[in-house]
Amino acid sequence: MKSEKRIHQRIKPKGLQAGLIFNSENQEIALDADILDISYSGIRVKLKKPIATDMTGNIRINMILPESNAPFCVHGILKHQTADDECGLHYVDHIDGSIDDLMFECVELDETTVLIKTH
Repeated sequence: MKSEKRIHQRIKPKGLQAGLIFNSENQEIALDADILDISYSGIRVKLKKPIATDMTGNIRINMILPESNAPFCVHGILKHQTADDECGLHYVDHIDGSIDDLMFECVELDETTVLIKTH
């Protein structure tokens, strides 16, 4: 078993969903995803529909915070893609403190489903 090299702890919220907007070249693609895990540096998702394995560009992640029901948006870039429906995103250009809100609420998330609509 390989040792964990991550600096930030990963939280695995159950039932949390998000809407993703991929902005690549001249097109914008909206996708829905289940959040597999979250850390202070990024987020890993399983897409409801597969995407091409060569996707590039900026990504906007929209969700509703599980406890406060407040809308939350963070921007990222595609860091890695393990399959055509699972990818890791690294946060970019987010407001300081906003990830703290997300992490705090996801620690407490239980097995209830949070439904998110893409904006």
